[in-house]
Amino acid sequence: MAFPNAITGGCLCGSIRYSISASGESPWPPQSSACQCTMCRKWTSSLIAQFIIVLPAQLSPPFHTQETFEEYESSPGRYRGFCKRCGTSLVWRSTDDGSTVDVFLGTVDERWLVHEDEGKVGQALGRPNGTQFWMENAIPGVTDLMKGGKEFLREGEDGWERKKE
Repeated sequence: MAFPNAITGGCLCGSIRYSISASGESPWPPQSSACQCTMCRKWTSSLIAQFIIVLPAQLSPPFHTQETFEEYESSPGRYRGFCKRCGTSLVWRSTDDGSTVDVFLGTVDERWLVHEDEGKVGQALGRPNGTQFWMENAIPGVTDLMKGGKEFLREGEDGWERKKE
């Protein structure tokens, strides 16, 4: 499959639009990950928050330059970006590592998730190939069915703790 050189997305009301372009400095297609922590569940109103990890330079225009973009500091140094007009959850970022931005997969345009190359682009983005966080919160027979990437039980004091097989 030839992955597109750029994908687009935006918020529900359309006041925030973005493009994510390929970069020689970052894997393409972008790394896809998922989180089942309580904050991500509440933030996205979903059992699993799915996102792609990109470099800030890959985003055009930058989210912070868009009029309806706002951020909420959900915990020290952790920011969740959203559209203040329609409430769409768009991104997560950390001041600990400003080298990447997590863009919520549900904000990517349907063209890429469903229609492009018979859904193969959506499959590549939707299957975690990076990390699945907070697997100790997995709901047996429901959210534990998603496979792919490295699995971590929870956040430890010295980093992520890998799930024991």
